[in-house]
Amino acid sequence: MKLSTRARYGLRITFLIALSHDKPVSLSSLVRQTDLSEKYLEQLLGMLRKAGIIESVRGVQGGYYLSRTPEEITIKEILEALNDSFDISDCAGGNCKDAYCPNKIIFKRIYDGIDGLLSSTSLSDMINDYRCVR
Repeated sequence: MKLSTRARYGLRITFLIALSHDKPVSLSSLVRQTDLSEKYLEQLLGMLRKAGIIESVRGVQGGYYLSRTPEEITIKEILEALNDSFDISDCAGGNCKDAYCPNKIIFKRIYDGIDGLLSSTSLSDMINDYRCVR
């Protein structure tokens, strides 16, 4: 499984917003912290906002903040908001045209394992894991 650039940066900016502790994070601050272009960040933030993961507030003290607590937001939800799925193959989804395909059982197990991990890992877990590594 390889995550897209959009997914990697989307997870990172969501992580950075979560670290702000309910204070809005400005777009200029995210540009400095990620070294990404403002236009690209706006695209990612728009996708996350549309999915209900983040919200924004305008004005001098404005910026982006999480719409829910980090404990309530899963990594799977963030990846789905960024249109990044991790489909392994048609076999894993039960769409294999070969009735005797030897791959479908193992691919389904891999898919289920990854899906379970992403569904059960919250943004809060990601933050706590980071704190343990630093």
